[in-house]
Amino acid sequence: MLRKMETDWAQEIYKKRSKTAEWPFGNIKQNLKVTEFNTTGLKRTQTEAKLLAISHNLKRIYNETIQNELIHQNNKQNT
Repeated sequence: MLRKMETDWAQEIYKKRSKTAEWPFGNIKQNLKVTEFNTTGLKRTQTEAKLLAISHNLKRIYNETIQNELIHQNNKQNT
């Protein structure tokens, strides 16, 4: 595995992955302050993880909506 990760191809994929797949987990841990699950059992823990993912996605949607509104308002004022 170590030799495989030394190739340029593997390093390029790893760079892309760090920007796309792992930042939601860092966001949930850092910004939502969730470092451990509050429930026990596989099914309950999976449900909690799904709720955390939903809250992360809703927050992203909200922030994108606000940004788009501000851009639209600025464009209206500039014309």
